[in-house]
Amino acid sequence: MKKLFIISILAISITACNQGDTNAANNTKDTTSNKSEAQTASKDHVYGATFDYKTPAKLVDLMKDASKLDTTKDYAVEAVITQVCQKKGCWFNAEDGNGGDIFVKIVSADDNAEEVGIPMTTATGSSLVFYGTPKYREVSVKQQRHYLEDAGKSKAEIDAITKPKMAWRFFATGVVIKG
Repeated sequence: MKKLFIISILAISITACNQGDTNAANNTKDTTSNKSEAQTASKDHVYGATFDYKTPAKLVDLMKDASKLDTTKDYAVEAVITQVCQKKGCWFNAEDGNGGDIFVKIVSADDNAEEVGIPMTTATGSSLVFYGTPKYREVSVKQQRHYLEDAGKSKAEIDAITKPKMAWRFFATGVVIKG
């Protein structure tokens, strides 16, 4: 009798657990379809923190006189991608309008959030808007080499980096790739 009782309890528990999994799967499916519908409606793809990107400054205009950039302020910036990190999509380069690129590192809005990235397949020449803070700082040899490795550059290009450099960089908490 005891065995029959234990078997009945196990059967009821398994049935209840399976029903809970089915409901959880259905809830996830509903959430995913709602999110897809919202993205399809706007056709813009948001990565990281959301921000107002309706009237961004153009990166090429900001970099014309970079000395006037406020390094304590966040900017919504429209840019054209020239390269994307091929390891995680955690950074990209954008045209600066002066024949060069500006490095944009995508960072979490808070320390507890998971790492943010854009699709590694984002095409060169794609337009996007990011929200971030500019910084003019030294980039170490180690950092320069690391980012060249992420970009899939040759060993010769990587080994050619022998000294640090000063460069403008943006640290973005949100990115919108326009659809």
